[in-house]
Order: sequence, then C-alpha cells, then structure tokens
Amino acid sequence: MLRDLAANGVPVGQFHAEYGLSQLEVSLGPADPVTAADRQLLARQTIHAAARAHGLRVSFAPLVTLDGAGNGLHLHVSVSRGGDNLLADQGDGLPGGDGARFLGGLLRDLPAIAAVSAPSVPSLLRRRPGYFAGAYQFWGVENREASLRYVPSSPFIGTDRANVELKASDASGNPYLALAAVLAAGLAGIDDNAELPPPIQEDPGTWSDAERAERGLVPLAVTPEGQERALLASNRIGDALGAPLLGAFIAVRRADAAWAADRSAEETIAAHRWRY
Repeated sequence: MLRDLAANGVPVGQFHAEYGLSQLEVSLGPADPVTAADRQLLARQTIHAAARAHGLRVSFAPLVTLDGAGNGLHLHVSVSRGGDNLLADQGDGLPGGDGARFLGGLLRDLPAIAAVSAPSVPSLLRRRPGYFAGAYQFWGVENREASLRYVPSSPFIGTDRANVELKASDASGNPYLALAAVLAAGLAGIDDNAELPPPIQEDPGTWSDAERAERGLVPLAVTPEGQERALLASNRIGDALGAPLLGAFIAVRRADAAWAADRSAEETIAAHRWRY
C-alpha cells in the first residue's frame, strides 16, 4: 500500500494502528486545499486497489458496526499570511490574533460545517461521546474528544505546522465541499473578529446534563433534520456553497434520510459499509 501511494505521488506522514478492530490510520502530507482534496480521493482509490490485489476489502465508512469505533476522515487545517502560520501558538500553547479569530469562526459555524463534512446517516449514528467523532460544539488543545482539536507548535511538528483538526469529518462527505465550508467559516471569523472562548480540556461526555448546560455546551446534531437546520442557519456556509449546490446537497441528504427512516440502524450501517 505504501509503495503504491508513493508511486501515485501521495506523500504519507504516518501510518499506524488505531483503536478499532483491524483499523489503521494513514496521515497524508500537507498541501494546498484543492491538492489535499485530490490526494484524499486518490489515496482512498489506491488503498482500495491495493486491498483488492491481495483479496481483501477496505472500508472508510463512518461506522462498520453499530458499536464499533468507526472511521473518521479528519481535516487538519492551517492558515498563513506572508508565509507566517497564523495558528502558531503565542508562547502559551494557544493561538492568538487572527489565528484565534480563524478558530473562533470555525467554532461559530461548526454545526453547519459538520453538516457538510460528516453528512450521512451513519455519520450521525457515530456522533456520540467517546468515539472521537466530535459530539459537542467546543474546542480544546490536544483534546481528542473536541470537535476542533488545536495542535500547537512543538519540536516534533515544528513551529510552522500548528493546526486545527476537524473531528466531525468522515469519508461520506465531499472533501472539496468540506474544505470550502471550513475556509469560508474560518476566514469569516478573521473578518468579523470572531470571539474564541477558552478551550475545554476535559471530555464533556463524562459531565452531567446540568454541567454541560452550565458551561453552555451544546451537542452537534444527531438527526438529519437537525443537520439541515444547522446548515440553513449559516448564511456564511450557504453563500460559500451557492444556492444551486446547496439545494442539490439538501435534496440528496433528504433522500438518504427518507431511505434510512424505514430501516434499522444495523441495516443502514450494512448498506453503507462498502460504499466509501
């Protein structure tokens, strides 16, 4: 697989075992947004082909079984100006200035972004605490339960590689649309001076409902109707997609939801298992 990815011009940063049964994670090297989306699709095609050559099958589906860890397809994003990474931490492990505003814009529009980046019914079935799927709308520093995980500069990754990871993202989403939504939200945050609240360094899934309410923490949508409301509530994401594409996207999502409405969760997961 690594040989084939290299032959196809797909740089690999890491390749290692993950938490799920027979689950592996491959991290692709950084690139501009369009190239990154191209490489994501090429990597998936290459991995599928490598598996078939050895009599195996690979699934990138959000859920393979109802109680399994499932698969994310996380986006790591940086933003720069004049060659300087705006997300580089300010010496205290936190972003500042326009980097903080970029992250604040992502947090503000996160429900709408997730509706694009993890849009399928299996995506919603996976969106639960403890599954690294971004169940709540918050950010944290190296917090793997955070929907937005900030990765600060370090000797390991270098000062120019600070980034934010979108957890609420999987292979049922279109990577080009997902990146468009992320960039629109983040850049609007810079333009609007979006506020970035303090990070949360705990797992809110272990808190009581009262504790989450006290902190103003809300869950991301777990129903198709909730996803659609979140998407339509963000003019920024809607304008970035444009009315024709937004209308087509919603029509497809409604059709998928209608199909799944008469089926069990297990049946829905089985139907999507080898689709991605």
